[in-house]
Amino acid sequence: MTEKLNFSGLPATRKKYTPAFKAECVRQVAAGARQTDVARAQGISPALLGRWQREALKAAVPSSAERDEIKQLRAELRRVEMERDILKKVVTIFAQPPQS
Repeated sequence: MTEKLNFSGLPATRKKYTPAFKAECVRQVAAGARQTDVARAQGISPALLGRWQREALKAAVPSSAERDEIKQLRAELRRVEMERDILKKVVTIFAQPPQS
């Protein structure tokens, strides 16, 4: 049985990293650790860690559809809060005893 070899003569097997491992590496860099130090400590290349950072940043930034929905929900929240404040004032006015 023959193994596939890459250009350096090593077996062409790819390591699989769990999403939790990737997230922890990215978190360490975000917390202030140097990218090269984290990569060396975890036994991965700095370029791979950089790619994980870019993917995490892209996943964290909302899409245009999500931004539009957030904008709409904030406007609705402002309207509902204003209605609530008006109703509070009305309740206090009607809760006062009638003046003669």
